[in-house]
Amino acid sequence: MSKTHNWGKLPGMKTLTVEEATPGLGRLVDLALAGEKIQIRRGNGVVELRPANTVQPAAQEQLTPHEALRLLQAEGRLTPVQAERYLNEVREERFAADDHRPA
Repeated sequence: MSKTHNWGKLPGMKTLTVEEATPGLGRLVDLALAGEKIQIRRGNGVVELRPANTVQPAAQEQLTPHEALRLLQAEGRLTPVQAERYLNEVREERFAADDHRPA
């Protein structure tokens, strides 16, 4: 008999057994990449499921805003929805600044 899990709403840190995590591992990885805190327990041992650190670009390397957003998404720090919201905010700020420029 298989269990169904609602992986979409994990309040705070969620700890699952290996058996509970296995059928929904792909979804758990997606949640971890989106910033959810997930732990998997086997006996007395516990591991955390989280994005791995990636190599950061050199400090003097200039990234365009588009490249910076892509980098944040690739590192699992920014979901596509968060990126879209951010772009909308930046766009609105630019339009507001353009409206206040002297002619």
